[in-house]
Amino acid sequence: MGTAEFYIYEMVVGSVLRHLVSPLEPDEVAEYGLAPEAVVGLLAVGVGGPAAMQPDHFEENPAFVRFLHEMIADDIFVVPGIREQASVVGEHGWVDVLDARTPDPSGDVPAHDVIGSVEVRDGVLVPMSYRPNDDHRLLTGDGFFQLPEELEMSLLKRLHATMC
Repeated sequence: MGTAEFYIYEMVVGSVLRHLVSPLEPDEVAEYGLAPEAVVGLLAVGVGGPAAMQPDHFEENPAFVRFLHEMIADDIFVVPGIREQASVVGEHGWVDVLDARTPDPSGDVPAHDVIGSVEVRDGVLVPMSYRPNDDHRLLTGDGFFQLPEELEMSLLKRLHATMC
C-alpha cells in the first residue's frame, strides 16, 4: 500500500510454525489478534524480513484477496483519480484500477499490476460494476501492492473493524 508498512508475525497455525504478513501494527495484533482477512499471506519460514520477501517465498491469502476486492468494489467511487479517468472515457468503457507500484502507469502495465476494472457510462462510474483481475498479485519483484490513498485508508479502517 502507498505508505503502509507490512509486518511479519510468527504464529503456530494448527501445529505448524508460520510467518503471517499483515499491515496491522504489532501493538494492535498483540491486543486483538489477527482475523483471517487481516493476513495478506504466508511467508516462507526463514525469510529475513519484509525487505527480503520475494514472490516465490510468499503465498497469498484468498480470504484477504476477497476482502480487498469487496472493499474496492464498495469504495472505488471515493477515489478522485478514478472518477477523473471515467470522465475522460466518455460514453462507454472501462477504467483499470492500477497498482501504484507499477513502474510506468502510463505505459505498458503488467497484468499483475492491474487490480481490477470498473465500468463507465456517460463519463460516470457504474455502481456494482467493479471486476477484480485474477492476474493481480499482492507481491511482485516491485514489492507489495500499493493502493490509492483513499482505498488504503478504507482498507485499514475495515481491517481494524474486524478486530473488535
